[in-house]
Amino acid sequence: MAVNAGSVANATPVAPGPTTKAAGLAYVLPALAFGLPTPFVLWHLIRTLELPMTPFGFRSHSGPFEVLGRDRFVALGFVLMISCLVDAIAGTWLWRGRRQGAILGLAATPLTLLMAYGFAFPFLLAAIPIRLVLTARAWPRLR
Repeated sequence: MAVNAGSVANATPVAPGPTTKAAGLAYVLPALAFGLPTPFVLWHLIRTLELPMTPFGFRSHSGPFEVLGRDRFVALGFVLMISCLVDAIAGTWLWRGRRQGAILGLAATPLTLLMAYGFAFPFLLAAIPIRLVLTARAWPRLR
């Protein structure tokens, strides 16, 4: 059976499925959870010269990056916010079923991994393999 070029061009795009939506959420939710508090953490650090305490008894954003000094820590905090913004954009595009979201998310993963390690975010570290698996499973449905 032959398929003419017109029928392929007029084909209806496949709607994003639950795996695609889950992949999008796996990028967006951690980006919001770690990106939104960061400006407040940095502001507190600049004002008081210490990281704020969490309700769980540890200092927020406390990790290996602390030994680099306040100025470098603040600069890396801005990198974290940019990394979270990129992840949120990737997740939004994935949610809509766009392959460019998967590509952007995969490209941003090394930076996200570095930020998660440097700021000691175990939940962000745990989210990375989950989002990679979900992205791989969603790949065939992306347009």
